[in-house]
Amino acid sequence: MKEKTKKIIAKTVSLCLCGALVAGAASFAGCAGKRDPDTVYISRWALEWEKPLFEAWTAEFEAQNPDIDVEWEFTPYTAHFDRLRTDLLSGDAADIIFVNNWGWEPYSEIDVFEDLGAVESLSATRSGLLADAQNAFRQGDKVVGIPIGLVSRVPVVGTADFEKAGVEIPYDRDTAFTGDELVGLLGGVADSVGKAMGINITLTDALFSFLASVGAPLIEDGKILCNTPDGIRAVQEFYDFATSGRVVPLSQSYGGMYGTADNAVMTGTCVAGYTNPGGLKSLLDSGWDIATIPGVKAEGGDDVVLADFNTLVVPKFSKVKEKAYKVIEWMLSKEAQLDYAVFSDLPTNAEAFEEVMNDDANWDPTLYSAYGVGIDNLYVPPALSTDFQTFLGGCLKNLLDGAIDAEEFCRKMQEEGEAYL
Repeated sequence: MKEKTKKIIAKTVSLCLCGALVAGAASFAGCAGKRDPDTVYISRWALEWEKPLFEAWTAEFEAQNPDIDVEWEFTPYTAHFDRLRTDLLSGDAADIIFVNNWGWEPYSEIDVFEDLGAVESLSATRSGLLADAQNAFRQGDKVVGIPIGLVSRVPVVGTADFEKAGVEIPYDRDTAFTGDELVGLLGGVADSVGKAMGINITLTDALFSFLASVGAPLIEDGKILCNTPDGIRAVQEFYDFATSGRVVPLSQSYGGMYGTADNAVMTGTCVAGYTNPGGLKSLLDSGWDIATIPGVKAEGGDDVVLADFNTLVVPKFSKVKEKAYKVIEWMLSKEAQLDYAVFSDLPTNAEAFEEVMNDDANWDPTLYSAYGVGIDNLYVPPALSTDFQTFLGGCLKNLLDGAIDAEEFCRKMQEEGEAYL
């Protein structure tokens, strides 16, 4: 582990201990209707081990801003979005709320969040983000969310398998793999060490990546754009990749014989998994030597990062908006983002992201370098309605079962899919 990472973790642990002793340190919020009007409440999903790390992180903000108290409200992931609906309806939601691409859809068209793009004090903060993060969460001409963390998934491999197979890990590769290249690399290692190849990739992630790499994204600006010659070719390459016999189907990964992406590598059943920065940290905490490698694209396509963002929104009825904006400004600063990256997502602050990618003295290039491949070409999947996700899932099943071919898939998506958007 690099020296800076050690120092940040040490500081975080120290803050955790101090926070337990200092009155007013970030803690769990009380019951609805009992909010302190001088406190900024933040709502986020979290696992038990994450909670003290988030609290310690914002304790640094409180030390710098003694006139502002911060209090976290933590819930499990699925319960977070259920609670959000209830809290927004009752007018008792937190002042800063974490959302993401996939939990955003029910709220993407309702006028309940502040236009953060119009907040002058956050202008410099937004302009300091990765370019495609600056306007990722929009409602018409309003920017209602500011991304705080990049949580995209990339292939993760155990270094021991590559060493045993005598294959060098291509962590310094500066371009994504085609489907055939990725299957060839990982399949060869898998055959050499007697394991399954793995890659617990969600099918929609793979499909979006193949299509976006050839400039025919499945969806952009409310339109389905895959029904082009390049789009059809990309879907065919996706089909070949997904049905190669080497890629573990999602149905066999989560809750199936291979476990999660983390467990597939940890239990030794697979050479590779497909996970996000949080998953990488779980593997590291368990003592595994791992590396990431670039993701997948279509033949001749551009490098692209399928960008999932954890994002901050502020309800219009918050009574402490100016204080909330100050907290957000601090959260997105370079130094706060570098601390955040140690225990959570990769930074969306452009300078902090650049440091994580290129400062070999303080950050491990074998762990994060894959996220830098295609970072200038982010594809942010739009919020998808439940009906569209059901329609897409049915079409994907028919494609992979051989009931329809790539051309028919693209035609159906365009002719029938837009009605569900």
